[in-house]
Amino acid sequence: MNKNQKSWLWLSTSASFIVGFILVLNDSGAGWLLIIMGIIYISSTTRAGQAWAESNPRLTRWGLIGVTVLLVLLAVVAGVVLLFK
Repeated sequence: MNKNQKSWLWLSTSASFIVGFILVLNDSGAGWLLIIMGIIYISSTTRAGQAWAESNPRLTRWGLIGVTVLLVLLAVVAGVVLLFK
């Protein structure tokens, strides 16, 4: 795994943890799912996770990008809901 891939992975992990903790603080069950997803992101830095990522590079790339974009959208929606609350 090169440096660029690791930086994107840690960015996705931090976004997952931050949004997860915000949702958990607002008594949302979806926050726990995002925290678990962050743990899964961290596990992809293991040898087995890297072997799978190397054998499926497109799926890995689109999966990480897609989940990160969905997390950002979820954070924006949660922020809007909190503003109107």
